[in-house]
Amino acid sequence: MPCIAAILKAIEKIENFLCYTGLLGITYLTFVLVVNRYLIHWEVMWLGDFTQYLFVFMALCAIAFTTREDGHTSVDILSQVFLSGKPRALRAYKTVIHALTLVTLCLFHGPVLQFATRAMKRPSYGTMVPWFNTSWLIVTCYVMLVLCILHTAMSLVGQIPLFAGRKEAE
Repeated sequence: MPCIAAILKAIEKIENFLCYTGLLGITYLTFVLVVNRYLIHWEVMWLGDFTQYLFVFMALCAIAFTTREDGHTSVDILSQVFLSGKPRALRAYKTVIHALTLVTLCLFHGPVLQFATRAMKRPSYGTMVPWFNTSWLIVTCYVMLVLCILHTAMSLVGQIPLFAGRKEAE
C-alpha cells in the first residue's frame, strides 16, 4: 500500500506542476502576443498557435486535476440540499455517482485508445506551424482519460467504509 500511495503522490505532483506551469505559460505567452501585436507591431505567427495548443494541453490536465479533487463527478447542490445531515445517504449518493462515472469513463477508454494509437501512427501537423506535430494532443487526451479513471476509482474506493476509515486516519 505505501508504494501505491507514493505513486499517487507523484502523479498528484506532476498534475499540479503541469496545471500551474501551463496556466502561467498561457498568461505570459498571451502577454507577449499582445505586446508584440499592439506595441511593437510585429506578430509572431506560430506563437498564437502554440499558445492555443498549450491551452488545450492545460485544459486536459485540469480535467484530471479536478477529477482527483472530486470536482467533476457530482452536482454538489443536489447533495447539499437533499442529503445534508444524512451521512449514510450522502456516502451512498457519492458511491453511485462515482460508479456511474467510472463506468462511463471505461466505456470511452476503447475508442479513445484506438484514436490515440492512430494519432501516434499517423502524425497530424498544425495549420500555421506546418512542422508542429499536433498528434500529441490526442495522446494527452488518452493519458488524461486514464488518469480520470484512476482518480475516479480511488474516489470510489474511498467511499467504502473499510478504506474510508484509513483515509480519514491518514
